[in-house]
Amino acid sequence: MTLTFEDFPPGRLGTFGPRHVTRDEIVAFAAEFDPQPMHLDEEAASKSMLRGLSGSGWHLCSLMMRMMADGFITRAASLGSPGGDVFVDRPNISSAGQRFCLPSSQAPAQYSEH
Repeated sequence: MTLTFEDFPPGRLGTFGPRHVTRDEIVAFAAEFDPQPMHLDEEAASKSMLRGLSGSGWHLCSLMMRMMADGFITRAASLGSPGGDVFVDRPNISSAGQRFCLPSSQAPAQYSEH
């Protein structure tokens, strides 16, 4: 089903997920894109402020983008932003074995001047 402007009323709430994050995913992403010790090495990570292996914030953003694409972006009639206000409130970004959901709320529509 193609989503149109009317399918995004202000105040619309939704959740995408859950998405299970594995240790192997955390390490593979970090090895290629964010090679910091707290994302790659469990021993080094245990001595960090995170106290254990933790996924990169960039990894989390990539996962959220995929969840939004699967949830609504690839079904929207417009190629522009539907204006969703997406947030994540997670102090411990993505530990192995963790599952997270992506809550969203629809902001009021703003028409472009162009």
